[in-house]
Amino acid sequence: MKIERSQQIESAIKKMKSGEVKYKQQDFTVECHDLSRGMGSLLVQVSQTGNATFRYMQKVKGVRTYTVIGKYSKEGEGGIPLAKAREKALKYGKLAKKGINVKEHVAKKARRKKEKLKRKAMKQASGSFGQLIDFYVQSMKNDGKRTWSRVLNAIERDVFPSIPREQKAYLVTDEQIIHVLAEMINRGADTQSNRVRSYLHAAFNRGLKHDKDPANQHSKIVFGLKYNPVSHIPKQISAETVGERYLDRDELAYLLKLLSVNSGFSPVTANILKLCIFTGGQRPYELLTLKPSKIDFENNVIEVPEEYSKNKKSHLIPMTKTTRELVMWFYENCEAKGAEFLICNRTNLEEHYRTDSLSTAINRFCKSKKFRHFVPRDLRRTCKTHMGSLNISKELRDRIQNHAFTDVSSKHYDRWDYLTEKRVALEKWEKWLLGLLQT
Repeated sequence: MKIERSQQIESAIKKMKSGEVKYKQQDFTVECHDLSRGMGSLLVQVSQTGNATFRYMQKVKGVRTYTVIGKYSKEGEGGIPLAKAREKALKYGKLAKKGINVKEHVAKKARRKKEKLKRKAMKQASGSFGQLIDFYVQSMKNDGKRTWSRVLNAIERDVFPSIPREQKAYLVTDEQIIHVLAEMINRGADTQSNRVRSYLHAAFNRGLKHDKDPANQHSKIVFGLKYNPVSHIPKQISAETVGERYLDRDELAYLLKLLSVNSGFSPVTANILKLCIFTGGQRPYELLTLKPSKIDFENNVIEVPEEYSKNKKSHLIPMTKTTRELVMWFYENCEAKGAEFLICNRTNLEEHYRTDSLSTAINRFCKSKKFRHFVPRDLRRTCKTHMGSLNISKELRDRIQNHAFTDVSSKHYDRWDYLTEKRVALEKWEKWLLGLLQT
């Protein structure tokens, strides 16, 4: 192509782009002497907005097909100059001469390049299985989930021995997870296998969202997950039974009598259980994490702050006479030791009494006294059941036990704390419990 002709073409493109002439979207053919018959044509298309684009045109079975080469620009302006477009058209023309559909050829090549980049990104994905678990546990902490330590302990104990921490997260297979769960089921830990399955399922879901989250696009860790390997692994349905255990009237009366004389329990554990019962079945964790500053003796109120509340809302518990005596017993003990929590850990004054220690104490008590086995949360069910027999409404029982109310009115508009109603109900409950001690 002569220099003069190239300059004429570029002048024509520039003129059309400048808007100096009236035109609709149109094409004009750029002369390319190396493109002989059967090799197609190099075109320039100028849009109504003035953008010029080089396209390669080829006839395939009598039908015109167009392949984009690139936007026009002069050398050094970030686009494709005429000379480069001509070279590309000549390359496509040689393919066309061989009977190759250029448009399909370019599309396939682009797909292969994209897949290659994906595979390369997968290989470079830095997120290991251990980092995935760490990320999930940290997310639980950030969300205020107090079970994070239980989750981490379970995975360290039952999963990491079979699936190494350093294995890439995207290489973890469902077969590996099935093996882990099968080992647990074989030793009789069906219920725990369901829990571990749930932990792993949630962890992989977190990993999938991590890579898709725009806020993490510059993260140094990329997990490269394409699916959740736990999704199609079934739970052990037979291991999941709905909790129905509660202490009937005689069992509760007997337990209260034993607690009143510390029979089968240490004084600390006995008073924790009495506090759970006399406060209407509060969650043990929410009582064990109370701090002295959250006790208002002047107004006889306990506050469970939102950071320790399961539903992340602060909760007020009225103190009856018995409850106040129990709280004062712990308060004086806490003040004397300078402990951080109202019910402190015996060996570490900066920590609270552990919930698993409470479970262990109850297990030991049931065996030694041949008492029908129960767990801490069964006391919550026990209180709720017997308070119902005293005609305390379900709504009020739910409020006493700090259940989350999800209806629109309760969630957004009802800010009344029901403290008076809860106090009346708990005094009625206290009277009934003290009556049991007299039977």
